Amino acid sequence: MIKFTKLNWSNAFSYGESNTLDLASSTLTQLLGKNGNGKSSIALILEEVLFNTNSKKIKKADIINRYIKAKNYTITCEFEKDGHKYKIHTVR
Repeated sequence: MIKFTKLNWSNAFSYGESNTLDLASSTLTQLLGKNGNGKSSIALILEEVLFNTNSKKIKKADIINRYIKAKNYTITCEFEKDGHKYKIHTVR
């Protein structure tokens, strides 16, 4: 079984620099927020780093947060499988 432990990202969708979601601190993680606060963007970020695509078919050029002056976005996903630790890092 794959156990996701950490998701880090910067400048993707509506998010700015240095965002971290610690998925190892508990067995269940719940995202709460009003509509438009970026909850579903976290799932899209996870899809991008794992599968190099997303379920909404948003183009790579449109993933970067257009309201800031950043030139790229980064996503890092850490997970464990069969006692081995893995890290996937994407920069675009």
